[in-house]
Order: sequence, then structure tokens, then C-alpha cells
Amino acid sequence: MTIQDLQTPRTIRLETPHYIVRTLEQADASDSWRDWMKDPATQRNLNTKPVERSEAEFRAYIAGFNRTTAHLLGIFEKTTGRLIGLRAIYIEPKSGEFLVNVLVGESEARNKGARTESRDVMYRYFFEEMNLKAARCTVVATNEPMLRVMDQNGWVQLHTEQKPAATGSGSVEIRSFRLTREAWARKEAERAAQPNREIS
Repeated sequence: MTIQDLQTPRTIRLETPHYIVRTLEQADASDSWRDWMKDPATQRNLNTKPVERSEAEFRAYIAGFNRTTAHLLGIFEKTTGRLIGLRAIYIEPKSGEFLVNVLVGESEARNKGARTESRDVMYRYFFEEMNLKAARCTVVATNEPMLRVMDQNGWVQLHTEQKPAATGSGSVEIRSFRLTREAWARKEAERAAQPNREIS
């Protein structure tokens, strides 16, 4: 991938055994999506305040992704077509790296494979199809399940920082991680040899 390649917007559609992972459209802004942000677990893991947002605000949020260096992908159940999660990806062309944020918003859809399945196809696309070199992400230090996922999948912790808590009381520790394409490929090979791995 070159900087020139990023000048043409792309619509992404990926498929897993149970989910469709695709570029979000304006029509995908829904009441259920707005409800996700009221979930205390979501607020804690994202360090956000419980803010009521309108459909117009969510449509504006979707429109803010240019489909070149910024992609907003929805995770949709195949059986129902329901939007149950999001993956936001921000590409830095000069370094060939991309920042990933993920949220499985529907509480009853958590720990059923949405994050695992969407992760597998998403990384394959950005590492192989777009030829990017490394991924980055941040995790709140209290999000122990996600920290275990990072450790199991080859991510290397780079640094930590303290940020004010969204609740207005004290601060939270944010940990930054990096995953190289080579480390991802090694983990992919290990997972292929162990098809009955745990889902999340």
C-alpha cells in the first residue's frame, strides 16, 4: 500500500461464519447503538460519560470517516442483520500503522465470538490486503478481560499514561499496545493449528 492507494475511498465488506463486518452507512444509525453508550460497563471501559446523542449526531459521526485513512466498520449478526458492535480503524500512511478501537455494544452478544471473528478478518484485511505494518490500540487498565486478549495475541505494551476519569473523580490508567504484522502472522499460524480456541 502507498499513500497514493489511500486517496481512493473504499467500501469494506468482510464475512465470518456468524457475522458480516462492513463499512457503516448513514442508515445504520440506530436506537440500539445509542443505548450502548448508556451501559455502565461500556462507559467504564471507554472512560466516557453517559451522554445522550441524537440520531443526527451518530449520522455525523459516521460521515466523519473518510473511508481512506479512517474506516468505521459495523459488526452485524448474519441471522438477524442486527448491528451488535463497531470497529474504528485510523491509518497513518507514513508509518504504515493503524489504530484500532473495538466495541461489542449489545451486552447479550458479548463473549459469543463477535470480537474474535471480526478481529480475525479485520486484521487479515488490513495486514494482507492493505499491506500495513503494525496495529496499535489502547486499553483501560481495569479492563482485565481485554488485557488478557492482548497478552494472548502477541501485542506488546509500549507505555502507560494517566488520564482524568470521565466520572470526574481521580484518574484512569491507559495502556498502549502495538502488534506487528509478523507477530500477527505467527499467532494466526498457531490458531490454525488449534481450531478449538476460546472465543470472546
